[in-house]
Amino acid sequence: MSEVHQSGGHEDRKLSPELHAMWRMENKGDTKNQSKEEKQQHRKKMREQLEALSETDKTALRRRLQAKWDALPAGEKQKITERLSKLAEGKGPKEKKEKGKGKRKGKKGAASAE
Repeated sequence: MSEVHQSGGHEDRKLSPELHAMWRMENKGDTKNQSKEEKQQHRKKMREQLEALSETDKTALRRRLQAKWDALPAGEKQKITERLSKLAEGKGPKEKKEKGKGKRKGKKGAASAE
């Protein structure tokens, strides 16, 4: 994929969305039990490291990530691509969680039926 993402036109993009997803998975680290601020610091540190790479290193990184992407099973690629397209549409994970908010799935009126 070219340096400029086909649909977004992000000229300053270092990696395509698919390669960026691979890079994030690779550099996720052990953030599961970290606070929101610690996770943000980790992501900031990783972005700074990516920015600091030389062009030669960036090219090597793109090739390595592309090889990993190409090696993924088709179903896994599809999941990642669908998640990226939802994020691009503005339907992130937070929106998904809030979707069912306010709706109770209880047995309303069950007590009155007796």
